[in-house]
Amino acid sequence: MIFNVKGVIIKIVLNIIQYEELRMKKKYLSVSSLVMMIFLGVFGFGNIANNFKEVGMSSATMLVIGILFYFLPLCLIMAEFGAYAQDRTSGIYSWIEIGLGKKMAYFAIWSYFIANIFYLPTLATRVPTYFSFGLFGDANISNIQTATLSLVALVISLIIGVKYQKAIGALSKPIGYISLFTVLIFLVAGIYLHLTGQGATNLTTEMFIIKTTSKSDLARSLGTFSWILFAFGGGEVVGPYVNQVENPEKNFVKGLLVASMLIGILYVLGIVSVSAFGTQEDFSKISLINAVLAGFKFMGDKIGLGIWFVKLMGIAYSLITLVALILWGSSLAAGVFSEAPKGTFPDWLTKKSDKNGILRNALIFQTILAFLFIALTTFGGEAAGELYYRVYDMTTMALIVPYFCLGISYIFFRKRGYVSPFQISKGNLIPILAGVSVSAMTFIAFIFAGYDFTVPVVKQLDKMKLYYGGLLMFMLIGLVIKFLSGINHKSKENKKK
Repeated sequence: MIFNVKGVIIKIVLNIIQYEELRMKKKYLSVSSLVMMIFLGVFGFGNIANNFKEVGMSSATMLVIGILFYFLPLCLIMAEFGAYAQDRTSGIYSWIEIGLGKKMAYFAIWSYFIANIFYLPTLATRVPTYFSFGLFGDANISNIQTATLSLVALVISLIIGVKYQKAIGALSKPIGYISLFTVLIFLVAGIYLHLTGQGATNLTTEMFIIKTTSKSDLARSLGTFSWILFAFGGGEVVGPYVNQVENPEKNFVKGLLVASMLIGILYVLGIVSVSAFGTQEDFSKISLINAVLAGFKFMGDKIGLGIWFVKLMGIAYSLITLVALILWGSSLAAGVFSEAPKGTFPDWLTKKSDKNGILRNALIFQTILAFLFIALTTFGGEAAGELYYRVYDMTTMALIVPYFCLGISYIFFRKRGYVSPFQISKGNLIPILAGVSVSAMTFIAFIFAGYDFTVPVVKQLDKMKLYYGGLLMFMLIGLVIKFLSGINHKSKENKKK
């Protein structure tokens, strides 16, 4: 039964692609396609449910702060870089390289790769989990079924990435609208319940205040705020598609700004709405991966919808997650390998197809790695699973590095007098403040996501070694890869001579 549904979903995805390819005879991505790509890359309903269960309604206030001082400045910076480097295909690598040079750009993008290569198997395993909700109304699926269907999802992602990469933007548009529609259903129902006095949580002004009265409250708030910033990662997925946008100095900028406002508003309203269907205590009993569908189950129970509603949402999120996997996989390969200088990575990883410029080898490599990680946790036994999740935790801080570097790169970009067709401001004060704000927010996340100043350092050494030591270890691995790749490349060049 599961495989029959999987076959139907595969046909739906391929039909959408073929339809959009025929319809899109023009070269360019529309603004709405860009917005939906960013929406799929960034917005996560799980972020709403999980932030609510951690700190309750004050997470809405934290999200507002994150939007104003991190996400909006970040999107403006990416818009200016994208308009300036509109012919480049790597996105975030090229933006960092412009301001900080190739060496820093390499370490930033290597860190980006390390963080996201572990995110791909996470997305892949969510696809069958959501299918299970679609079929049974619950996460009723075995480890073997999860691994098998995750492999199918990864193979679909690979095939589309290799054969239909130019249609990814078109595919993201209808699926993005489906995702947006599911969120709006939740928001409208939640706000209605609050307005009619039927919400599960009685809202008060005090609930939205971030607790800082005691040292322990401040430490917890800083720690939670640091993790909330992770909810805004992903806008850079559209970076490799700048050259597919008509008038990017206008349309790429417009897409980023519209997406940033849409995502920001939905995140904040989402916290308010989710509280209508369950209390903080209700959501605290839910695991991370089940938070999305559990929220809709709470909604169905609250307003009298049957199990069919949860199943419908399960099917919808299967499609949404599958397309997010396709988008992330292709964007990751392009961002990391498309413009890396020769000798930075093994030559076979940066090799592009002569026919369409697709990074076939990189996409295959990512797919193999992602499935090996899934297989390790499924068939490797308890010890192997623990090892994987420990390594996964060690990559946590790696996601912060590229955004920190992007903010610093932008400061140098403006100080050196580069002029983009789109500018945050013609003067340097506001742009530099934007760069400082992004870098400062990521630095705060770097410190307080792994360190609690109320606990003696000796008692949290294991946690600090895991997060900060893990990042250092992966940076050293990146240094070794770069060194060996450089030697191998020089050796090949010398043989040619």
